[in-house]
Amino acid sequence: MNLKIDEVKDRLQRLQALLAKNQIDLALISNPINLFYFTGTLVKGFLLVSLKEVKLLVNRPWERAKKEALVPCEPLKTLKDLPLHITAFCLKGKIGIEKEKISLRDFLRYQELLGGYTFVGIDRFILEVRAVKSAYEIECIKKAGKMLDKALKRALPQLKPGMKEIDASAILEKELRLLGHPGLTRSLNGFELTYGYLISGKEGLEATHYYTGEGGKGVEGFPGGATLKKRLKQDEPILLDFSGYHQGYYIDQTRMVSFKKLPYAQEVFQASLFILNELKFFIKPGLNGEEVFAKAKELAEKTGLGHYFMNSDGDLGFVGHGVGLQIDEPPVLGKKQKMVLQENMVIALEPKFHFPGLGVIGVEETFLVTKEGLQSLTTTSTKWKILKGV
Repeated sequence: MNLKIDEVKDRLQRLQALLAKNQIDLALISNPINLFYFTGTLVKGFLLVSLKEVKLLVNRPWERAKKEALVPCEPLKTLKDLPLHITAFCLKGKIGIEKEKISLRDFLRYQELLGGYTFVGIDRFILEVRAVKSAYEIECIKKAGKMLDKALKRALPQLKPGMKEIDASAILEKELRLLGHPGLTRSLNGFELTYGYLISGKEGLEATHYYTGEGGKGVEGFPGGATLKKRLKQDEPILLDFSGYHQGYYIDQTRMVSFKKLPYAQEVFQASLFILNELKFFIKPGLNGEEVFAKAKELAEKTGLGHYFMNSDGDLGFVGHGVGLQIDEPPVLGKKQKMVLQENMVIALEPKFHFPGLGVIGVEETFLVTKEGLQSLTTTSTKWKILKGV
């Protein structure tokens, strides 16, 4: 199942409707991920979207773009030619740009080249369009989940007590790579992440400079996830927070394993599952991210473990996020987040507990928002898995 022209047309029409509503004459899009979303190809260039016309200006790679692009495209040899194309599209007026994703240097260059136009940010409009997923996108995310499940089934039997975290993580990473994972998990918010995090024991509590459900020491200059020296132990929980991938789309998932039964840790895990299952029935279209987070906090308090809930070097302030072309898209399910959930949004819920001396315990599941509630898009069982380790 590949991206079709009709799908791209629908995406563009939804963006055009938002441009018209906000009296914006032209969208000037340059972020490669957004270009991919609206055209079907990754290029260096610009997508011009007026209320009636669309054109992709390609700096490079031209030959590939001609084959892949699902919109009309033309070569753009130099930025100096951009004003000529824009003048052909619209009279003087408002140009929408991705203010949050362009550098100050580029913004000043736009001002120099496009004097007489008014620039307004359209980042939230683009993300609003991207947040509601099509049948094609949902199918891609499901297939990403199947990839991750297959990789786990191949990798987990290879894990042994005494193995270094980094070696264990590399086994799963290898299996994902062989199945077609690119090795990079794209982030909307600048979060630097490869395939995911494998962490064990109390060392997993070490916080990173990003807002994530867990941390880990990582490697020098790249905090988070498996470390070079830490070894897997029989009496410690192991957390696996990894992404699956298919045709540009990700799925986000966390599972817990160990080499023996860990009664207290598994009891905490049941609290995490309780929150996840309650949220599954609570969440409906019409709620906003703040309301979902408040409910998660309320449920955490009911377990008696509220003090440890999503508390990595302080209250993380969220319990989930959107997933799609990037692992951390809107909507954010957290404090002061007013974006309203809609049918066909895809969200990951990750209720986790951070226990001193024990580690990070929790689960993460990716869901489709439907009229009736949440529908899981993952394939892997949420049950805590005991590894043979021999």
